[in-house]
Amino acid sequence: MKKSFALILFTFITCIFCQSCHLGGNRTWANDHIDESVRTEIHALNKKLFQAFMAKDAASGKQLMSPALLAQTGAKIDTIISAVGESFQAADYDVIDEYYTKNTTTGINVVLPSNKGNNNDYTLTYTALNKEMYASLLAPKDLSVNCMILAIYGKYDDGWKINILHVGEYTILGKAAPDYYAEALKLYDKGSIIDAANTMFMAAELRAPGDKYLTYKVETQMQAFYNKMLDEANTKYKFPVSLTRVKTAPKVFAISPQFLGEDQYKGVYPIIKYQSAINLADTVALKVENNAIQKVIGDTFKGIDEDKAYVVYQAFNQIPDGKTPAKHYGFIEKLK
Repeated sequence: MKKSFALILFTFITCIFCQSCHLGGNRTWANDHIDESVRTEIHALNKKLFQAFMAKDAASGKQLMSPALLAQTGAKIDTIISAVGESFQAADYDVIDEYYTKNTTTGINVVLPSNKGNNNDYTLTYTALNKEMYASLLAPKDLSVNCMILAIYGKYDDGWKINILHVGEYTILGKAAPDYYAEALKLYDKGSIIDAANTMFMAAELRAPGDKYLTYKVETQMQAFYNKMLDEANTKYKFPVSLTRVKTAPKVFAISPQFLGEDQYKGVYPIIKYQSAINLADTVALKVENNAIQKVIGDTFKGIDEDKAYVVYQAFNQIPDGKTPAKHYGFIEKLK
């Protein structure tokens, strides 16, 4: 039912390192402005790359990579390709953006702003290892928790080969980091500190889908607001928080965002973890206590039970120490 936000980021680093600074220039074409013959050639390679990931076919994936990249990544490639296919299985993919660059020389920095005119704008930066380079940003289709596949090709004597390949968390329920940042700002303005902090946690999880090569335009603002949310939440709420209006005085020790993947619940909701004095085996008494918690939780944590479909609760007898899994009993409150 649940899928963790802490998905593994998979990175193939650049195939060689620039030994010295080079001066030169370049010209770049984006998306529909790219020469159709070049675009068609890369699209065929992207299709093979995607199919290799989905089939967990490391041998096919390796055929697309430059020799130096293969030498640097070694046996890790097999494990990584398999893991990506396991975590992000899909039937097809979308092209987010693509850029074809011609450089006057090699070893120079290529800086590509997306210029979309919104908060999702980003800058793609990498070192040109070849005079002709092509960057593809891809995303599997129809995944609730999705990734970005960044493939940067260089043109060699025997054709296009991948110099840089990175797969990272990109969207949750179709929203990228800047989208969650915008939502968090609105929640903060309403005074919903916990919801704002949880939403910024999600933005932080998604902030680097292209690793060091891709930087969102609002990266600095997102980081500053994330730190602000953590500071304010920790100042306002000293966990564990005792719910003294509930007869059994349960103690809330953690609140975080939780993705529920079942069609019945699909979405991201707050999960409230609390310590209960009631034995977990006594589910009837636990339900009575949880009903009482639901009636007061919004007074303690403003906005936590507003503007969402569900709130998730987990009752523990002992606060987890982070080392040993602790038994718990769960509830889902339907709000609307």
